[in-house]
This record gives sequence, C-alpha cells and structure tokens, in this order.
Amino acid sequence: MDPKPAVSAHRRDEAGVSGLKDAVESGAEYVEIDVRRTGDGKLVVHHDARLGGLPLNRLSYERVERLASRPVPLVGEAMEIIAGRARGHLDLKERGCEHEAVGLGLEAFGPDGFVVTTREVASLVEIKTRFPQVKTALSVGRGLLERGAARDFAPLGLIRRAGADMVALNHRLARVGVLRQCARAGFPAMIWTVNAEPLMRRFLGDPRVAVLVTDHPGAALAMRDTGRDTRRG
Repeated sequence: MDPKPAVSAHRRDEAGVSGLKDAVESGAEYVEIDVRRTGDGKLVVHHDARLGGLPLNRLSYERVERLASRPVPLVGEAMEIIAGRARGHLDLKERGCEHEAVGLGLEAFGPDGFVVTTREVASLVEIKTRFPQVKTALSVGRGLLERGAARDFAPLGLIRRAGADMVALNHRLARVGVLRQCARAGFPAMIWTVNAEPLMRRFLGDPRVAVLVTDHPGAALAMRDTGRDTRRG
C-alpha cells in the first residue's frame, strides 16, 4: 500500500503569528514559512517582496513592524514555534538567505526535520554543496508571462542541475503532464498550493505526490485520514 502524502500547512502574510500557530495546531506534518531578508539583515517570514508598496529588502525590521498589519515573525522565532510539533518547510523567496536559513533549520529541526524549497537553482546548488544532508526541492511554476516560464513544462534538466531531492510543482503544471515526467525520472513531488477540495482529493489519492501544500490543512488531513473520496481523478 502506497504511503499517504504528507500535508504542509501554508499561511499567507496577513495571518501573522496567530496563523503560524494555527498551522502548527492543525496537525500537518510540515509547516511552511516564506523566508526573506530585510534591509538591516533580519530573516523574516514574509511571502511578498513588498510591504506597504515598499521593497522589503530596503526596510529595517523596525519599519516592517510598523508597516505590517500584524506582527511579522523572525525566521528563528517561527522555527521555535514549529520545532517539536511539525517538520519545517522553508521556502526561500530570494538569494542570499541560504546559509543562515539552513543553519537555523539544522539547529531547530535537525538534518532530517525540514525541507528547503526555492525556484533558484543556484540557491539549491549552494545548499547541497555546503549542507549535502539537507533535503531540497526545486520549486517549478512561474506565471505564463514570466521569463523562463516555458522551461517549467520540461524541468528535469533544471532539477538535476540543482541537485534537488524532490520537485515542488505548482498544481496547474502537475495536471498537464509535468508530474508524470518527474515521477518517471524518480523525483517525488510536493504540489502547491492546493486549496480547492476537488484538487485536494485528486492529489491526496495520487501515489506520485509526497507532500500536498495547502492553506487549509485541516480539510486536507480530514480528507486524507478518513480515506473519503481520495481516488485519483
């Protein structure tokens, strides 16, 4: 019998610290945090590159706290909330965070307690060179008008160049044959970000999927663990 996919709980920026705690309380196997660096060098949990219309990487952490509608956690603080309750899912949103984020992850979770995802091939090469024991996944799935989007439909060369252990696929790409390509090449898949229940059912019943990333972990876990309607579509 194929193992069931793990669930990674994701929360958008507006959820703040309370959303992070809710993610931990959901019972998901992983909790995702988006990692960026402020202008004064702090690693923070923040999805978007801008805050209040201003570039996050030019703002001090003090200014970030003033501009944000809810507290913006430092990455180390977020890991303390997660550690011992779930595995970490560190999604690096930009270059320059690799060594510090992974170092914090090793300290908080241990080498087997977290996964690093990013769309930056160079970041994963850097991580695998310095921290070969850390599990990584190349994130694949740009907007159709973004530079390099066409390569996302045939990503195996990039995944191999990155030295990644897994692939983190946008659910739209997964549904048009890219999941099939990656599975045939032996790469387990993390599928993001799946919030519609029909898609949850589809991917939770797919043995090629190792991790389902969702903003609604409670619904995903209930679906998965009761076995309701989880057959592949």
